[in-house]
Amino acid sequence: MMRRKWLSLLLMALVLPLLCACHAQQGLSAKETAVPKTASTTSGEQAATTLTPNPALTETVQIPGRGTLKLSDLLNGFLFDGPVDESWLTLPDVSIPPLHRFEGTLELMGEESGGQIQMVRGELEPEHRFLPEFAYQFVQTDDGWLVPVQRGLIIADHPLWNLHLEAGRVWQEVEDGDWTRASLPFTLSVKGGNAAFNGTLTFLFNDQAVSMVWYQVTQETTTYTRANLWGLLTAEYHPAAVENAEAIRTTFAAERANRMPVRPIEDLAVVYPGIDIDAFGKGVTPEHMTWYGVVAEGVNYVGGCKTRFGTYPYCEAMRATSYSTAKTAFASVALMVLEQEYGPGVGDLLIQDFVPEAAGSAGDWSHVTFNNAIDMATGNYDQAGFMTDDTSEKMGSFFGAQPYAERIQAAFNAPHQVEPGTKWVYRTSDTFILVSAMQNFLQAKLGEHADLFAYVTDRVYRPLVMGEGFFSTMRTEDNGWQGQAEGGYGLWWVPDDVAKLGVFLNTGNGMIRGEQVLDSARLSAALQRDPDDRGLPIQQNQYYNDAFWANRYTRANGFECEVWVTTMQGISGNVIALFPNDVVYYYFSDNQEFTWLAALREVEAIAPLCP
Repeated sequence: MMRRKWLSLLLMALVLPLLCACHAQQGLSAKETAVPKTASTTSGEQAATTLTPNPALTETVQIPGRGTLKLSDLLNGFLFDGPVDESWLTLPDVSIPPLHRFEGTLELMGEESGGQIQMVRGELEPEHRFLPEFAYQFVQTDDGWLVPVQRGLIIADHPLWNLHLEAGRVWQEVEDGDWTRASLPFTLSVKGGNAAFNGTLTFLFNDQAVSMVWYQVTQETTTYTRANLWGLLTAEYHPAAVENAEAIRTTFAAERANRMPVRPIEDLAVVYPGIDIDAFGKGVTPEHMTWYGVVAEGVNYVGGCKTRFGTYPYCEAMRATSYSTAKTAFASVALMVLEQEYGPGVGDLLIQDFVPEAAGSAGDWSHVTFNNAIDMATGNYDQAGFMTDDTSEKMGSFFGAQPYAERIQAAFNAPHQVEPGTKWVYRTSDTFILVSAMQNFLQAKLGEHADLFAYVTDRVYRPLVMGEGFFSTMRTEDNGWQGQAEGGYGLWWVPDDVAKLGVFLNTGNGMIRGEQVLDSARLSAALQRDPDDRGLPIQQNQYYNDAFWANRYTRANGFECEVWVTTMQGISGNVIALFPNDVVYYYFSDNQEFTWLAALREVEAIAPLCP
């Protein structure tokens, strides 16, 4: 197929600024963003560009009678001035089983020169103008799914972008003749950064060839940088038998079969009459919401999944940035797994005995334990103000240092101020130090090839049948970005992942299918179920324990009893709230808005909060 170049100026990127934590109704954001060395930072938002999607492109898909991305458009090219409505990349309500079966490599051409961008907020660097090189294998299932062989975080051939691929759909439309149509979701993330930019691509194929590929990126979970991206690229199809194709299909089918049942958020009012569904997602500006949900009695009620150009076609694969929710989901869970395996004394081990770089620290680590580090209470800090250290210029040096040697050195840059375990001061670098200590502890037990993130994945994430996209994480730049796992941030969620891990932590007592995998005593304390271990106070009625935030509500707040709500939080406006009536409420957003009190009051319609 002849290669064809379309327009100029390809793709965007995020410059994740070191931003301030934002005080909100009940919680405050946990800080974490990382900035590649080659990217600059900004201290404030830029003027937003007003985007008006073309009304002609927002009609509902009907078969036959496709309005855009028609057969001729994808085979011959067409003029375009922006993204199209996402419905044109969505499996329609009426379709025909596919004529062809895709198996082999899809290769895009001219990534660096083909594509366009429109800023919504923030600025971009020139190095972010083009997509990563794209040549990936896919297999097709009998029920019409197009499954990438490689899922999760892909370290792409690009100076700044990485890529995440998830399964899409294949189908037949009357007007496509003997061509079969496909679309699939993808996510861009920045090397050394955590933000997620969600996109969709679509193309036609037969047994030997593909059409041009249309792609667009119309939604993100970040903070200051927002943009639309789109392009039409020539492509080649390299049909070939894929190694382990049947195993890939089987694994994907098992994953889908084990997903928690999903219903639209509106169905809450059907199942629980009288409930006000507007309480969920309340307080978050709609255009900044990625998705949100309520998990009750084994069902995940999901809302959101909107883009600037309609509803995202693949809500189940719409990937959201973790930011500091990773401190809980990975670092805290890792400590609980280690204590279950090797005894409760692991939390009392000294950091300096497992991280040799502590000897060169500006502070005093001679008495700092693993437990002190997970509590953000090492006693080593610069300023005690709320989130002040984590948004400081010195912390910017830590976030910008990508190789492990530079990063760990920057992590130990704070002087000693108070005795460990006595004062909460939030420092993402302390989580990185703890992950290093746990990694070295694990290698002392299992050998030099042991990896802490893989260890947690095998003991928690895989047994919970979370998605394969959750089985990878940001790491330091060493060995082609395969160094130490970050810990303080660097995961990417889909709604099913949040629902499963949230329920497991909130109601599972650290057990999976009858096996105890988390230390129950530490989990109980983290969830504020041990009155003798509340962790450290942050401000009135707010605490931090084992990387879980906690808020205490009483009769003064209108409740009939003392109610404790523990949360995982991320800087952009990410909340996973574990309510004491076994309900999990969550949302991921990008405007630093933190609020869940309305949702807490409303879930009493599902189950009482007080005995």
